[in-house]
Amino acid sequence: MSIVGFWQVFFSRVMHYDEFMGNKIDLIRVGDIGTNCWLYPLEPNPASSGKQPCVVIDPGDESSLIISRLRELHWLPRYVFLTHGHYDHVAALPDLAETFREESGGAFPQIGIHRLDAHYLGKDSLEIHRSSMSAAGGSAAYVDALWKALPPADILFEEGDQAGPFKVMHVPGHTQGSVSFYDEKAGVLFSGDTLFMGSWGRTDLPGGNERQLYQSLSRLLSMNGEIVVCPGHGPATCIKDEQRLIRHYL
Repeated sequence: MSIVGFWQVFFSRVMHYDEFMGNKIDLIRVGDIGTNCWLYPLEPNPASSGKQPCVVIDPGDESSLIISRLRELHWLPRYVFLTHGHYDHVAALPDLAETFREESGGAFPQIGIHRLDAHYLGKDSLEIHRSSMSAAGGSAAYVDALWKALPPADILFEEGDQAGPFKVMHVPGHTQGSVSFYDEKAGVLFSGDTLFMGSWGRTDLPGGNERQLYQSLSRLLSMNGEIVVCPGHGPATCIKDEQRLIRHYL
């Protein structure tokens, strides 16, 4: 199936559900700037109570929509993995964690983020997000109006860690703790805000570094060209279609 065919309903505001390379990958586009929240199935296990365990990647907003979709699918989030800590990728985390931890007796979901972005979560994170929002040209009052205390991470990623089906790739530049999640078996890469279709993440926010980002892009774009890239914003792509970025920009 072609990338175009697979993502032909991508711009249907709310969600897309299809099957790719044997994996059902669900996409929910959330928030004012269309953050991609990905739902990714895991192998069933006895702790799942008959529901399909999954990973939620970057629950950026609209928690009720994410929770509703999980219930519709009969999927249970075992993990919430964050490609980085910016508010548009974590804002739905409090409701998601509270709802499903109540149902699982506090066991799930476990929250994972890179060690260098861990300060975006936990008790002191409000001021971090207010500062980042202001640096992005927005109003800190926006964060204040939506704020719910963000739970701390349960898992602090490092380069090369195995997280469920994913290899953790540390790709700093957008933030110091930005990561991509690569499922080698499925040939799918969740690139966060490091690599988009035809573009890449900004580096002018706190913790951003242009030189590091270019190094991270070069690393991702040296991977197998057939790998499908599921980014933090915008449509999916594949490595071979983005390798022109090396020639023209890097």
